[in-house]
Amino acid sequence: MSENIKVTGLNVWFDKNQALKDVSITIPKNEITAVIGPSGCGKSTFIRCINRMNDLVPKCKVTGRIEVDGKDIYDADVDVVEVRKRIGMVFQKPNPFPKSIFENIAYAPRIHGKDLDPSLQGTKVTKYTKKELAELVERSLRRAALWDEVKDRMEKSAYDLSGGQQQRLCIARTMAVDPEIILFDEPCSALDPIATAKIEDLLVDLKKDYTVVIVTHNMQQAARVADRTAFFYLGELIEFGETERIFEKPEQKLTEQYITGRMG
Repeated sequence: MSENIKVTGLNVWFDKNQALKDVSITIPKNEITAVIGPSGCGKSTFIRCINRMNDLVPKCKVTGRIEVDGKDIYDADVDVVEVRKRIGMVFQKPNPFPKSIFENIAYAPRIHGKDLDPSLQGTKVTKYTKKELAELVERSLRRAALWDEVKDRMEKSAYDLSGGQQQRLCIARTMAVDPEIILFDEPCSALDPIATAKIEDLLVDLKKDYTVVIVTHNMQQAARVADRTAFFYLGELIEFGETERIFEKPEQKLTEQYITGRMG
């Protein structure tokens, strides 16, 4: 197992409320890890720690370590903007920008520029040419299995797309800045079964190039797409392992009760 994310002794408080308690877990590279558990158990709080989204919440305190490729992302010298570029996030409700389909994908690369070869000293980024930007937009949309559906209406508003298309657009937008990890917080909860199936197929395809972590209330979804599953309860990580084992032979009684519907 090649590790990508190593979490050690993670604790999170919102004011005096402790949301996560001493969570330690190692998330493998190029796999899908599902995070399951009842509402309020700390699932979303956990993944929002991985790209430091909780920094934006007033009175939030985080202790412990989260290492990505061996570097603690909470170290004082870490650039939070760079963390969120490397670790993209797709939210529960599709949130396209009020711009065209093309601009939704092109906006961040245009603002941030592109990384140069490390051997080129003195300059970190340079701007994309118009042709390079168009190629990046097409590549991102193809990767999100959306290109064929939108290629003839790139200047139309992203709001003209269906909910499932908007969610895939948001996934394409995340990939446009070349992350290595993508976090999904209930990405299918607002979608119909057909759109959900497309997103699930996409998730399985994405793990070839990305480490994927998905929070889901849908245990069938976790069973279908995840390589490994983590079960949280009341802010604690109760059990973590290969998905098949978690669902068929859980080691903890709480896990078994949740999986079988007798709790939560």
